[in-house]
Amino acid sequence: MRAGRDWLLVCSLFALAGCPDRSIAVLDPVDNGEITKDIPVTTDIDILFVIDDSQSTKDKQTVFAANFPRFVDKLDAFAGGRPNLHIGVVSTSVDIGAGNFGPSCHPASADDGRLHNEPSTAGCPVPTDRYISDLATSTGRQTNYPAGATLAETVSCIAQLGAVGCGFEAPLEAMKRALDGSRPENAGFLRDGAYLAVVILTDEDDCSVADKSLFSIDPDQAGPGDFRCQPMVAYTCDTPISPTTPGTYTNCAIRTKSYLQDPSVYAELLATVKPPGHSVVAVIGGDRSTTLTTGSLSFPSATPPVTQAMALLPSCEATLNGNHAIGRPANRLGDFVDRFGAAGLFRTVCQSDYSDTLADIGNLLFTEISPCLVGSLVTTDRDADNPGVQLDCTVSDIQIHDSGEDSEQAIPACAMAGPETPEAGGTRPCWWVASNPTTCTTATGLELHVERNGSAPTGTATRVRCASN
Repeated sequence: MRAGRDWLLVCSLFALAGCPDRSIAVLDPVDNGEITKDIPVTTDIDILFVIDDSQSTKDKQTVFAANFPRFVDKLDAFAGGRPNLHIGVVSTSVDIGAGNFGPSCHPASADDGRLHNEPSTAGCPVPTDRYISDLATSTGRQTNYPAGATLAETVSCIAQLGAVGCGFEAPLEAMKRALDGSRPENAGFLRDGAYLAVVILTDEDDCSVADKSLFSIDPDQAGPGDFRCQPMVAYTCDTPISPTTPGTYTNCAIRTKSYLQDPSVYAELLATVKPPGHSVVAVIGGDRSTTLTTGSLSFPSATPPVTQAMALLPSCEATLNGNHAIGRPANRLGDFVDRFGAAGLFRTVCQSDYSDTLADIGNLLFTEISPCLVGSLVTTDRDADNPGVQLDCTVSDIQIHDSGEDSEQAIPACAMAGPETPEAGGTRPCWWVASNPTTCTTATGLELHVERNGSAPTGTATRVRCASN
């Protein structure tokens, strides 16, 4: 049912005015547009962490892992408690054709999107599968990690990948290979109907290639080491970037046609892995910049210490665990995040503590799948005779599968006995909206409620479409 999924891509991701409704009445044409949100009745989330395992990121991995309790706290604060979770970890080391740049980039060393479940230190808890499973049952949580271990401890255990990975980091290609079905080892991680979150941690920009001949270019034309990726072929600036002479370059933008894969390809991939509107992405990377500087760069905390004669210089710096840490411009990854609008988040890798960032990622997940309404809604009361907030919305129950097949059944608004009290004995299911700024920290502060007789079928989501300004 590809046509239906294309319709969802337009309506869910871009919220354009005038999107046709296949089964229920469209909103009044006087409104400027429509905002659509799918709210799962039961919350299943598959979370993929893509973590840079090159020489310069070991200290960042350590601090990142230490802050996972904040992320878990946010998941536990969901309205129904901790969601049903699958959590996977994959490195940025991918066979992209750079095997002649050392053993860490040789195809035999590449993880190529295979999920990790190896312990980072002796004795730390690991899952029995390649991913963590933590699910709610009628008798409590069912997990695939050791009894007595916490979820945060287990994620921290498998997320510290070390620092022996390839210096040509390819987080977007690693994400693709982890999710596109090309790695049979990852079978079972993605669940039909589950929401997907992708979180990338790296201190360099993405080097996912479209043309492997990049690694055969003479250094005199491409520069030494990873210089050929960032900045030589990744960016275009007011003046050409020299591979041999230090310089500063202005008005730089990413190249969409080059040896590297256009980031839009990976955004489009997620729209095939999950229905549009069912994915969120977050990047923790070097600060984006349109001004790039090149020159000599040292990594004294690497083992052994490394100095690059010509490199893209940092766009940000921080102190992590007493070590000097840097981030280089992540403009390609920033472009990838921007394609997800409000469902995308970019945070700097140059901070001494990632706890607030991980909490922000948890908040992003909550905002996207909670019953809290988002966007610039038309808040005019459409029915003065019905108590409470009567928004210009249509609501329906849907069944959406990752294959794209879906069904939809309209839900009427509840007849209200009071502002937050549906009339007893009225039609069920029905919906109503109330102000709840404590839980719903979105701009609207409004929460959708659906009254039901019994439970909705497994895999049901509530689709709400509201008129927007």
